[in-house]
Amino acid sequence: MFRFETKASSRSRRLKEAVLASFRSTAAEVEARFAVFGPSDWQRILYWLDISGLALYLLDRLTELGLERCLPEPILNRFQRNLVENRERTAALFQEAAAISRAMSRQRISFALLKGITLTPESVPDCALRWQIDLDFLVAASDATAARHVLMNFGYGMHAVCGNTMEFTAGESGAPDIGKIYRVHSQRSLELHILSTTPARNGERNDRLARTQLRKLDGAVIPALSPADILVQQSLHLFKHLCGEHTRASWVHEFWRYVQARREDAGFWLEVERIAGIEPQAEVAMAAVVLLSKLTFGGAAPDGLERWTADRLPHKVRLWVETFGMRVLLADSPGNKLYLILRQELRDGTANRPAIRRLVFPAHLPPPITRGVPGERLMTRLSRYRTETYYLFLRLQFHVIEGLKYAIELSRWQRRVTETSP
Repeated sequence: MFRFETKASSRSRRLKEAVLASFRSTAAEVEARFAVFGPSDWQRILYWLDISGLALYLLDRLTELGLERCLPEPILNRFQRNLVENRERTAALFQEAAAISRAMSRQRISFALLKGITLTPESVPDCALRWQIDLDFLVAASDATAARHVLMNFGYGMHAVCGNTMEFTAGESGAPDIGKIYRVHSQRSLELHILSTTPARNGERNDRLARTQLRKLDGAVIPALSPADILVQQSLHLFKHLCGEHTRASWVHEFWRYVQARREDAGFWLEVERIAGIEPQAEVAMAAVVLLSKLTFGGAAPDGLERWTADRLPHKVRLWVETFGMRVLLADSPGNKLYLILRQELRDGTANRPAIRRLVFPAHLPPPITRGVPGERLMTRLSRYRTETYYLFLRLQFHVIEGLKYAIELSRWQRRVTETSP
């Protein structure tokens, strides 16, 4: 079967699979799997370990098992240095989040901090292990303007608007550098998610902010989502990315940790079921992510979750997760175009063909990844242009290669659907 795969990429894929398996395996099994791979193999997947968000989780897992020796010494030293850097970065992010939270509270804004430190301890044993790019706040639609003014006082400016999400940036932008992703950056990013409490499909009013709970996080008291809302939103976030180019394997790991941490809490699963029933697309999202988690990290879902998610997935969506789910998680950034098949099946095969063609190979330039500043020096500008040109080349390469893969897989998919139709 033609998979655009060399011998080296085949070894890389098997090592990635061994990394995922390490989170569910015994120490002896992990050591045996890793023993067949050398320093060059680890070097080839280093980028994936970073962008998948698993690098520091893997270090923590191997430390827990007493198997740090399984990593080549340069890789181990690098991860340990990254952990120190990420701890500083996480602390800086939280200090910013706490300060913004206090300012919003003084303005009587209805809000909640999302993701990040609020995922500890169920999803994330130590928030320094989580690679976090930005801050996320949920605010009521009626408070959006007031929240925006608060952010402006912290130096944030509007960068983009996408649906109900406002993206803000502050500080100086720089060229992306994978070697510095764990460090404190001069540029800060924040997303403001606007909540409109419109009636749900069954008529029940869905207001996540009405269910928030005050949590003491690292000495600060901050509103966070309720435990059930956190899990439902994790599933929706994950499913949204499955319907896009790139999905981090660490998100699946965090979701599954949360599920296992609450396994015996029957009341919790009843509340999750209730909330999923009023959140648009949450039932399908939860069912798809549960299936993907089981395929990736093993184990079974709690009875209170399996009972109602087992039959929520349409046949073709289940088939997509089983066929492509692991490939999506193992893909290097910027990902792949297999999500286009999932999008089409979610619409019962009625996806807008011109829209799909535009996603396969867009006719427009990608948005810039750097931005100029007043009084920018000539050499700085030229360096920025060079970065943008290189990024444009990478996007072009991605669209050509992944577009060809998509065309091949689409043909195979159509045959597979015909063969497996109930």
